[in-house]
Amino acid sequence: MELRNLISDIGKEWEEYDTLIKASIQSKSSLLTTINSYILQNRGKQIRPMLGILSAKACGESNNLTITCAVVTEMIHTATLLHDDVADSAEMRRGSPTVQTLYNPAASILTGDFWLAKALSLIVAKKDSQILGYFTQTVEDLSEGELFQMQKAGSLDTTREDYYSIIYKKTASLFVSALKSCVYSTGANEKVLKMVEQYAWHLGMAFQIRDDIFDYMPNLDTGKIAGNDLRENKITLPLIAAMEIAGDQEKERVLSLLKDKNMDSLILQESIFSFVNNYSGIALTQAALIEHCKRAEESIGSLSDSSYKKDLVELARYVGSRFI
Repeated sequence: MELRNLISDIGKEWEEYDTLIKASIQSKSSLLTTINSYILQNRGKQIRPMLGILSAKACGESNNLTITCAVVTEMIHTATLLHDDVADSAEMRRGSPTVQTLYNPAASILTGDFWLAKALSLIVAKKDSQILGYFTQTVEDLSEGELFQMQKAGSLDTTREDYYSIIYKKTASLFVSALKSCVYSTGANEKVLKMVEQYAWHLGMAFQIRDDIFDYMPNLDTGKIAGNDLRENKITLPLIAAMEIAGDQEKERVLSLLKDKNMDSLILQESIFSFVNNYSGIALTQAALIEHCKRAEESIGSLSDSSYKKDLVELARYVGSRFI
């Protein structure tokens, strides 16, 4: 699936989105201007604003408020990445040095603060309390999700319920506010908003589950370095699923490996990967991924047929496509 084909369906709106995001981060600080230019040059797929605009056009007529919501979505996402890079001591992102690597952690944090403040300023200027509520709830969820994951990395007792709570707050919550705000901007009714919210919820969960599978697949060319989560003591669904069907003795052995501060990281990775493969952790997680993608597609089944709805369906199918 080519994302540029999706962008071609929203060409006019995508140009407006790009123009607004560039205008919104203008600054009198030469250092901030330099950092912002670097960020713009190394942007990712911008999937959240793309989905927001597609959803709006699938449900009604897009407008200036739609574009603003799409921009706010990407600005909040960028702010969280700048903060996450510092929290994770990340040196690279998308194959390029992070802002904290090129400058310092403070520069990354403060730039993230700037993007977040500018995002919320855009929404406040629209004087729409409903949309403001969507995004402020997401900012709260993002913070709580990161802290809860940090807590669980310390205690090493992440359950499936904990995991789903973490990935909703860290990932799916922004999908929900992105799509729901853009669709709300078209004047859609509550029934349509609920359908889109369910689509966003399931697709957001699927995106994170897919990413967590990649962490256990070193031979897959995904652009992500395998084993990062393990090195940070983050217990994700492939390991949780394997531990759910392993015997108590095997679970204790794995936990003791994770708790051993002197364990060589490569030996730890090989041991955990072997355990996950032996107990079908990846296959079980793949099944959960496919189920979320299926339910995302079903959520918007009642929307009127259009090329935009087709794009949303195809994207859900793509995310759930098998790669093992």
